[in-house]
Amino acid sequence: MGTESLRPPLTGIGNYTLNLLREFQALSDIEATDCFDGDQFLSAERVLSSFDLPQLPADAGAPPRLLMSQLRSTLRALPLAYRLKSAWSSARFKHGLKCRQNVIYHEPNFILKPCDGPSVTTVHDLSFIRYPEFHPPERVAWLNQQLPQTLDRADAVITDSDVVRTELIEQFGVKPDRVRSIYLGADARFMPRSASATASVLAKYGLAHGRYLAFVGTIEPRKGLSVLLDAWQCLPAKVRQAWPLVIAGAPGWRNVELLNRIQVLQAKGDVRFLQFLNAHDLPFIYAGAATFVYPSVYEGFGLPVLEAMASGVPVICGEGTSMAEFSDGACKLFDLNDSMSLTQAILELLEDPHQRAHLSRVGGGRAEDFSWKRCAQETVQVYRNAEKNSYTQGS
Repeated sequence: MGTESLRPPLTGIGNYTLNLLREFQALSDIEATDCFDGDQFLSAERVLSSFDLPQLPADAGAPPRLLMSQLRSTLRALPLAYRLKSAWSSARFKHGLKCRQNVIYHEPNFILKPCDGPSVTTVHDLSFIRYPEFHPPERVAWLNQQLPQTLDRADAVITDSDVVRTELIEQFGVKPDRVRSIYLGADARFMPRSASATASVLAKYGLAHGRYLAFVGTIEPRKGLSVLLDAWQCLPAKVRQAWPLVIAGAPGWRNVELLNRIQVLQAKGDVRFLQFLNAHDLPFIYAGAATFVYPSVYEGFGLPVLEAMASGVPVICGEGTSMAEFSDGACKLFDLNDSMSLTQAILELLEDPHQRAHLSRVGGGRAEDFSWKRCAQETVQVYRNAEKNSYTQGS
């Protein structure tokens, strides 16, 4: 399995990869899992052991996480960066495969490396096609070149939702029987917590249980943060003061203007920017929120929405998205193209505790249908089909 996405900061694809690895260890169907980190093969046990180490405080180490993340984003946007990195990784991968036989290769991060055996890819979304302006041109060009080749070579394709599955079939002509949508899961750490249970963590950030709105996600234009900030600034001053907006996440693509705007609002006291939260604190930030707002214009799945639902928090997200698909009526929806629609949705929830309680209840119930165990089991079924397809094509 490809595990390059496990490099910090851990975002959506990294969480997907990590949770599959953890679940695979408990499945008798899988003999062993080897992980390729972009340079070398490591055992799953060795890779997972690094995630069992105690978490450093958010402010530990130098340089700061924010600067390091921005540096990585800048380097990845340099011309030829993807091609050079891909060529190096592919050569190392091919070399490492020489001593491995009877393997099924799963790439959780879109693009397959050269492999003669059964291959499976997970295509999380097509945002680089739907919204190329939200990505560095180099990344868009590389994915446009590489993804069709990957889809031709893959014995099976996994998507996170029916929305993306349909897009792949319509955009690339992938045969429906070769692509399967498998919903993601919510880690057991995400659960409802009382005010007393969240108190010590929230105190570190100057927050009070049930007295703030939260957004968690990568800080980039595709996540709809501009719409959220527009909607937020249209709220009455007394509402903004009573329920501050908390934003947490690592920097992503093309976000200089967005980060500047967040920092200006933070200086005014309108917004609390927590940057990237460590794995220990994140569940408490979810559970302590009065409402979770996720205005992303496009997602393959939208894991933060599921995590917030599992935490017993009412959620607002956009109509017609994958989040609206899997939440199945358990979230309050708004028109993604209308910031005033979001302003109204926020006001209605904050002013109506009965509606918040209802969404908390139905959201929590819906979240129980999703687990990483189920996701892993369904993924193994895809592996079996891929192996059969590879054998049939090779015979």
